[in-house]
Amino acid sequence: MLPLQLDHGRLSLPVETGAISLRLGASAEESEWLDLPLQAAGENRFTFQRDGVQGSLDWRPVAAERADYELAFQSARPVRLRLEFAWKGADGVFHLIPACLFGDNNHALVRPNEFPTLHKADPANPAAAPLWEFRADRAAYPVSMLCTPAGVVGLSVAPYADDPSAPEGFIRNGVFSLLPAGGGVSLGYANVPLTYVNKKMFSPTTAHRSTAARTTGSLYWLAGADRRGVHRIVGDVYAQWRDRPAHQKSPAEAARAIAEAFIGVNWDEGFGNYTNQHCRVPADRTLKAWRPISEIGWTGGGVLAWPFLQAQVRWPELRFPKTAEQILDGITAVWNERSGFFNDVAGASLVGIPGLNGAIMSGQINGWWSGFLPSTTDRHCAYTNGHAAYYLLKCARFLRRQGGDATRWEQAALKVCDTVIELQRGDGAFGYLFSPQTKKVVDWDGFAGCWFAAALPFAYELTQNETYLKAARRALRYYGHAVAALNCYGTPMDTYRSVDQEGVLAFVQAARWMHAITGEPEWLTHLQAGADYELLWRYGFRARPEFEPLKSAGWNSCGGSVTSVSNPHIHPMGLVITEPLRYLAAQLGDDYYRRRADDGVAWALHTLELYPEVSGYGRYGVMTERYCPSDGLVIETYEGTGAPASMWWSYNAWAAANVMEGLLDTLPAEPIGV
Repeated sequence: MLPLQLDHGRLSLPVETGAISLRLGASAEESEWLDLPLQAAGENRFTFQRDGVQGSLDWRPVAAERADYELAFQSARPVRLRLEFAWKGADGVFHLIPACLFGDNNHALVRPNEFPTLHKADPANPAAAPLWEFRADRAAYPVSMLCTPAGVVGLSVAPYADDPSAPEGFIRNGVFSLLPAGGGVSLGYANVPLTYVNKKMFSPTTAHRSTAARTTGSLYWLAGADRRGVHRIVGDVYAQWRDRPAHQKSPAEAARAIAEAFIGVNWDEGFGNYTNQHCRVPADRTLKAWRPISEIGWTGGGVLAWPFLQAQVRWPELRFPKTAEQILDGITAVWNERSGFFNDVAGASLVGIPGLNGAIMSGQINGWWSGFLPSTTDRHCAYTNGHAAYYLLKCARFLRRQGGDATRWEQAALKVCDTVIELQRGDGAFGYLFSPQTKKVVDWDGFAGCWFAAALPFAYELTQNETYLKAARRALRYYGHAVAALNCYGTPMDTYRSVDQEGVLAFVQAARWMHAITGEPEWLTHLQAGADYELLWRYGFRARPEFEPLKSAGWNSCGGSVTSVSNPHIHPMGLVITEPLRYLAAQLGDDYYRRRADDGVAWALHTLELYPEVSGYGRYGVMTERYCPSDGLVIETYEGTGAPASMWWSYNAWAAANVMEGLLDTLPAEPIGV
């Protein structure tokens, strides 16, 4: 049992270099908080009674690092309770709410009023606040954690509490972090100081209160642990709350359906390309193409080519209107000799922000992301070029093992690898943006360059040239610092220095293939670190969506990953590390990572089965990029009524391709790995 002591109505947890205190409070109005002093009422039992609020806080020993609690109250008026922990010190701390808050969310680097940052109040920047509280189901796990110089503290809560008087029969609980060194959970949530919806989009606070409710949770103290300790807490919370999604179709059936949807629905003759499509439910349920997929990576290009290539081998009777080979040949055709990189689009593309100033034109280098950040216009991007090099070499490897000739893909990818190695900084960084006129890095700050590191193990395996291996080692060690710090930012070009999930997918692939190809144990350690970081974004429980169509569909969030602190919704991109997670599980003999991979696959299969009955559009095999388990990024509406919708009325090619990749990687096939 953790050594909790009662001290002047509060609990304290003595530790070597200070103490953690726990206090309880109640609020009927957000600006008014009532302290609830605790009184001992038996072994591990405490009671409270003040101003019409009364109840109990019971503790149960579980392990040396964990104690479970039950909190219950009754009140004369609706209130909500906060159980708050505080570290008696302010230096060297790091706050963490999975998928919501990583440290201060890069306050010093991001644009004002972009998304929540934990910082002293600033009247000119409402997104900066010394306390941020979210609904517990906004977090990938309902837990608030704090890394301190002496160890890691965590406090979890059940995301929901039964309340027969509430409209839905339950209230939603909350998690919060506060300066200088505190955090905790709430029985009855509030979004404080505002409700974060989307980039630069905030709405007034919302809250749930009750006259009687109870909840449970766990307190963790990991003495001496560094930031890696949060992964132990997350693993334990996951073990308590895991609810694997159910599905009817098999991975093979689903992958085949996705391929057939690309052929029969996604392809557009007018554009002569695969597309992103949309509709307006319920007024117009017919998907219509609105932009061609011409980008070489990230949301197109190799992202489609790799699963298409596997599908063409598995189901040779399928006839893709544009084959994997044609997609990859299109990438090799846009190499820019002056810069040494590929132009970032290969054909007509939407150039500029969708829905604002975007227009279909010959982009050459600019894509749909050009304009989100001014510096990305007329620049090569590490995300797209690194992705292209990675998938060209991965597809080449696969094709050679099928007896084919992939020389043209290999030569093109190696030219880009040679360029980026020539530009590589001494500490291992590859850069974020590059000049199209000459071989030059114009912006170093961002994690997206890690995709070049993912390509280099294949380059070394192909050529046995030590230059590629040495560059990969330097890069993985450099990007590994951000992974260890739990602060991977600067991958997608439609966010601004946002801590994100997307970048670490490159790190996981790079470490997986470095370990497999070299056998060097260092990279298995890196692979585990990258996997653990990604799992901070991957839902470990079943949320209860607030809005239709997911609300009444029995939809399950467990296994889906959030994209970033900027874009608070689940997207399918985590599926691309299904195989590396299974590889890690096999190498470590640790089934935890296998379960996490299986959850992702189950989530994808389960979510595919929303179409078309629940989604209201599309067919089985269609996939959008946005699913909203909580109140974040709910900006889609039902046509006619304006009611909020918990998914996007769209068909996103990259999203379907990422799911297809993850599913095909689970199937017995011709060997593609070592």
